[in-house]
Amino acid sequence: MGGLTIIKHVRVFDGESIHGPKTAVIEGSRIGNDALADDPDPSAVEVVDGSGCTLLPGLIDCHVHILDEAQLAACASYGVTTVCDMACVPLEKYVKLRAAKGPTTWLSSSLPAYEENSRHGMLFKLARVTPDHAVHNTEEAAKFVQDRVDEEVDYIKIIADFPGHEQAVLDRIQVEAKKHGKMTVAHTAQYHSFERGVQADFDILTHVPSDKALDNDIIGKMVSQKTVAVPTLTMMQVMADSWVLWLVSWILPSFGRRNFQASLDSVTMMRDAGVPIVAGTDANNSGIFSIVPGKSLHHELELLVRAGLTPLEALRSATSLAAQHFNLPDRGRISPGLRADLALVEGNPDEDIAATARILKVWSNGEEATIPAQNQRASLGSCAVM
Repeated sequence: MGGLTIIKHVRVFDGESIHGPKTAVIEGSRIGNDALADDPDPSAVEVVDGSGCTLLPGLIDCHVHILDEAQLAACASYGVTTVCDMACVPLEKYVKLRAAKGPTTWLSSSLPAYEENSRHGMLFKLARVTPDHAVHNTEEAAKFVQDRVDEEVDYIKIIADFPGHEQAVLDRIQVEAKKHGKMTVAHTAQYHSFERGVQADFDILTHVPSDKALDNDIIGKMVSQKTVAVPTLTMMQVMADSWVLWLVSWILPSFGRRNFQASLDSVTMMRDAGVPIVAGTDANNSGIFSIVPGKSLHHELELLVRAGLTPLEALRSATSLAAQHFNLPDRGRISPGLRADLALVEGNPDEDIAATARILKVWSNGEEATIPAQNQRASLGSCAVM
């Protein structure tokens, strides 16, 4: 028998519901069958007492902007073993992160589709992205998608805010992405951009408006089109609390003021209507709205619960639902044969979602990840290596 890790007396969230206390098994890089825990060779086994703890699938953050390989690796220490990057420039950085070997899997869109004279267009100019990378018309939309496919991106990202692309350009990007079998993710941080994203039938809309709550008409279309939402409530809260944006909106009323309650209300309505909601934070190192990758996902789960999700629904949003909607069939659940991305936490996160932050151990692809002292609980309590 090969080396095993056996976690005993642990409550297990399998991606859907809670089971146990029971025994869970890691066999190499995969989740093993529980029967492997019967009479194992003690010389080839590590046993962990999971009393008082819950075992979760490795968490997935569906909206991040990773700075470098070190920051990517650090995500695992917070139990986040997969991240979905929503804009990575320049190309050299994309190539480097794509090749990174570490405990956190990195997915990316590379460069998103943006309009040169939009707000994001100005930001990309500051980042020294030349205007020839922007999408100006429907013909360039086809080339943009082909370029991203050539880079082997995991999905196509589009900035749908207005002022920005004409609706015809957004519609064309969706058509071209489908030709190549690529999923689409659209930035929709305003009510009007959400409307545009729904009209284009993008697969996933990331951010939820803070200028105006969504209405039944938009949410009804999302349900009928099976649109998925990544609300990024962490970012919407940071922006609503920003004195910089408040000052800009006071000087330029057309800029609009942020109302975090509108964002919460939109999530409540989407949840009640049955729109799939997956967790994402918009973690970044902008220096203006900086959000720590990995750590911030736990706050996002708390905000989703505040918006009306049950703790179990919030857990699914960062595990099984995230894996399902980002086409990751090998993770997000605890089942024999799947990738052994796991997080052991103290307490019952199905009752108190804040327990997800009480990280004790993390495994990525079966290998135990390093957890710096400042990230780990001061005491392991009743969870200990035997």
